[in-house]
Amino acid sequence: MNIALLHNHFDASHLARVTKEMESLGAPTVKAVWVEAHNRYVALEGCHRLRAAFALGLTPEIDIVDDLDATAESLGVDCKDASMTVMDMIDVGYKAVELTFGHE
Repeated sequence: MNIALLHNHFDASHLARVTKEMESLGAPTVKAVWVEAHNRYVALEGCHRLRAAFALGLTPEIDIVDDLDATAESLGVDCKDASMTVMDMIDVGYKAVELTFGHE
């Protein structure tokens, strides 16, 4: 399973805390949209959680979002611009880091 992150930057100390917490909580669930043209998901949230899961060898659960017009705010996703739509996030995600989980 391939997942593109929305952004490439991350806070190392926050990532360390998330990774430590995930060691006991297990794999995270994140909201993502499937992009057939790129054969991958674009994560709409949880970039630190996804990096932590990847480092720990855990495969995240995907809460699939189908509404391309939904906004970050309506989905409850933390985003600098709450009015960004899922389609806007897909446009950003194609340039970002891609993580591959599990076996294809």
